[in-house]
Amino acid sequence: MTKFFITHSWKDIEFARKLCDDLSAHNLDGFFDAYSIKPGDMVAAEIQRGLEACDVYVPILSYASLASPWCEEEINAAITLGKMPGRNGRPRIIPLLIENCQDKMPVFLHSRLYIVFLNRYDDALKELLTKGLGVPFAPQQPPVAAPPAPKIVAPPPPKIATLPRTIIHPKTGTEMILIPAGEFVMGEGSDAHSVYLDAFYIARYPVTNAEYKKFVDTTEYSPPSHWSSRKIPQGKENHPVVNVSWHDVVAYCKWAGGRLPTEAEWEKVASWDDAKKEKRVYPWGNEFDEDKCNSFESGIVDTTPVGKYSPQGDSAYGVGDMVGNVWEWCSSLNQKYPYRADDGREDMKSDGYRVLRGGSWYSLRDHARAAARYGVIPDFFDNLVGVRVVFSPKDSGF
Repeated sequence: MTKFFITHSWKDIEFARKLCDDLSAHNLDGFFDAYSIKPGDMVAAEIQRGLEACDVYVPILSYASLASPWCEEEINAAITLGKMPGRNGRPRIIPLLIENCQDKMPVFLHSRLYIVFLNRYDDALKELLTKGLGVPFAPQQPPVAAPPAPKIVAPPPPKIATLPRTIIHPKTGTEMILIPAGEFVMGEGSDAHSVYLDAFYIARYPVTNAEYKKFVDTTEYSPPSHWSSRKIPQGKENHPVVNVSWHDVVAYCKWAGGRLPTEAEWEKVASWDDAKKEKRVYPWGNEFDEDKCNSFESGIVDTTPVGKYSPQGDSAYGVGDMVGNVWEWCSSLNQKYPYRADDGREDMKSDGYRVLRGGSWYSLRDHARAAARYGVIPDFFDNLVGVRVVFSPKDSGF
């Protein structure tokens, strides 16, 4: 099977995504960073492997990509690979123009026959497949529209008059926000389904290093691996704690008198607008905005202090940092939908994969969707992974 490698600028990622999907629909396989790089991967190593494995290298050329040092580096690497002994010119380079940027193209790309996609996507795709990749072109049928998300028809849940909307937890000093009981729509597209949840309190922000240190000092629990002499890295007191496994955060939550959120609770907080009975793609709305979360698009490439993106990036419930900054552990096992709390997925004794939610500072916008989910082993820890605490109203301390 012919393998491809797509290079693109971040400005052109939606075009690159569509191209990758169309190539995949023609039974081709290859490297596209938004799909191929997973949390915890070493980016440079994965790119190198993708380049070495590909048969056809497809740089998407625009003014943005030609000005990008990352794109230039990948293009040069592909050219170098093709000249190496024993590779027989592999990968073959097929430039794709999506803007009239020939005036900025370097000589080594000008000298190659390129395919112009500007204002002729379907014809250019056919040309790429048949002439460039030697694959028969099969016009794609219009996608079948996903069924609309189920409407919430149940009567509104009774108001909890005796519970305050916000509290400060006495043991941890954490600000907690009440999420009222009721139904919400979990999942997206054909996976969308209604789930009812009892009321709960959730921390407004992920657990910080300063909060986690109280637990470490009180219990003599092992600190995160990057803490030197059991001390928080300088200046990171108000950053989310990282390098904590699922077992570590279960222990922290138990010490705090709370628990991990189920993935249903997490997704309700991140996506549901209770007033409008509508689901959001991102906590703040349906359009991605790199100024409202610390994802890879922000260019910060590190954690940020919790609350940096509040209130503009908060969810409808006023909860911050729900996407970006750090992935957050949930109690749930990574099982298929529909979600049911009584089907074994909340078995805390299982060694199965546990769900991470929300994406991190290293994640692309796809993982910053409120409905995105990822499963890893419970012993996993990384500088991209943290935690947020949930308390039930009946728990002690209120």
